[in-house]
Amino acid sequence: MTLPDRTSSMKTKFLTLNKPCHEKWENMTPNERGSFCDSCSKNVIDFTRLNQFEISEIIKKSDGNICARVTNTQLRTPLFNLEPEKKNFSFPYSKVAAGLMLASSLTVVYPVSANMLKVQTEAVQSIATNIELEEDFTESIPKTSTTNDFTVFKGKVVSEEDVEPIENAKITLFTVNKILSTHSYEDGTFSLEIPNNLIDNNNVIRASYFSVKQSRYQEEDYILAKNEMNNDFTIKAEIHQFYFGQIATDVIITNPLVIYKGEKIDFNEFEKAQLGMKSSCNLENKDYYYFDLEAAVALYGEEAKNGLYILTEKQIK
Repeated sequence: MTLPDRTSSMKTKFLTLNKPCHEKWENMTPNERGSFCDSCSKNVIDFTRLNQFEISEIIKKSDGNICARVTNTQLRTPLFNLEPEKKNFSFPYSKVAAGLMLASSLTVVYPVSANMLKVQTEAVQSIATNIELEEDFTESIPKTSTTNDFTVFKGKVVSEEDVEPIENAKITLFTVNKILSTHSYEDGTFSLEIPNNLIDNNNVIRASYFSVKQSRYQEEDYILAKNEMNNDFTIKAEIHQFYFGQIATDVIITNPLVIYKGEKIDFNEFEKAQLGMKSSCNLENKDYYYFDLEAAVALYGEEAKNGLYILTEKQIK
């Protein structure tokens, strides 16, 4: 698993897995916040139900004595407004909990070809409701050819485990200024009409899964070359990776970029707005998407190598 460059010294922090746990989630006793582990007699909070802001608030209010379950996506996405000093918040573990628990394989974890990079990302976060929406939403009409002004990006979504088609998976093309989406049909096929002026040699395509039936699959980003946009593309949905055990939050990196309508927004202002503080960044009726590593660079260049948030207007449906 490739992680972001965390060697620079500003204040953004991530959850970091230090001492994973071998205990099985299905053997624990479910409760309102997660499950109770009999092996270490501790409650394990299910962070997979929460967004990064909610996780940040729980950690800030805790004394560090926390156990939790997280996804690979959450390990790769920044937390909000943690204290700047290097303070560890560890998830305790028992003597028998010395390894890693994975439930096979968010969304968004996906082998790569020479011309395609698959990177781990996070689904859109709605500022008000945490419901997945986007700006410039377009449902594509199925077509079979490339016109002078448009390219039809098409293919099929199947599960990696049994190659069965996945219906209603969301396929999204992202650019800094425009977002286009479609959904897969019952047979897993999809088709998205894209203006040619939006296509370059680093096209970011995100596959997302939001229904209850699809919640076992990871959201995933693909970076496709221009020629790959003209060929049928198969998306193989992988099952979520889950981790729990001892986790720290003392890793610091340079702040990610925040972009709204192509313009930069100060990350500190974005963070203050998330906290409901007075800020020059207005998040009312807006959603945001986070991208890390290759996807961020593909969208904005090397300046976004430490992560990228794209803010969009919330679509009223």
